Amino acid sequence: MAYLYLLLSSACSLLIAHLLKLTEMKGLRTLNTLTVNYLIASIVAFAVGGAQSAVVGISWPQFSLLGFCVIVGAFFIGNFIAYGKSVHINGVGVTIAAMRLSLLIPVIISVYFYREFLGLWKVVGILLVFGSLVLLIPRKKSVKIGKIDASWLLVVIFLVTGLSDASLKVYNEELSLSLNETLFMGWVLLGAFLIGFIFSLVKQGPLVTKKEFKMGAVIGVPNLYSSIFLIFALDDISGAVAFSMVNVVNVLGGTMLGLLLWDDNVSLKQWGGIAIALTAILLLV
Repeated sequence: MAYLYLLLSSACSLLIAHLLKLTEMKGLRTLNTLTVNYLIASIVAFAVGGAQSAVVGISWPQFSLLGFCVIVGAFFIGNFIAYGKSVHINGVGVTIAAMRLSLLIPVIISVYFYREFLGLWKVVGILLVFGSLVLLIPRKKSVKIGKIDASWLLVVIFLVTGLSDASLKVYNEELSLSLNETLFMGWVLLGAFLIGFIFSLVKQGPLVTKKEFKMGAVIGVPNLYSSIFLIFALDDISGAVAFSMVNVVNVLGGTMLGLLLWDDNVSLKQWGGIAIALTAILLLV
């Protein structure tokens, strides 16, 4: 059953990548669209989680747990803003490959803090992660976002995605008895919404357009369940295996999605990076 959850998590992640690409192609504002997405996702999470908890209403978690949820929410929205920009500039396949290489961070946390075994081949896989990331970063010095080279988005995605995934492992090991999975994600997504809402208020233009609201609402549900399905899988298999398997599917699926639907241009060097990334991920299983 755990592997079915991993496939469902991957399917949700690939759908999100496709929708974020559409967001950029249609000229919609990524931050505003994602803010709506987190509002819708948190409402769904509280509705489903409240029913699952068999209590009337939604209980407030402890302050420390609430603070943890807000921090994770900040990781989530920061990551998706960078992700939405990168799939448009760097391409879907390369972006997802860099995003999935972030499994290095939760794997290390799983091994170091939770004593999951790491053999020789997994060590080799970790070393290959760094090599593949170097190959995946495109040399597009003429493409900038503000004063920052767009290729650095891949590094940002690598770091923030890894911290986001690692937080799910921490929740599963330390906090799952205090709050069920769906309610936990509800608080995380609510935190992400509040952060996005504050930043949207200070920007020029309308808070949200009709098209941005529709796109955000569509993204919301797969965004919620991509994390919930992964948490379900972590109940049955180790973090090192779960994160590795879901990343294999996402890298392959993202590459095919970019080539078939969006005509992404992938250089020979980047193909080499994707191949090394897949090898690294398989060694980490």
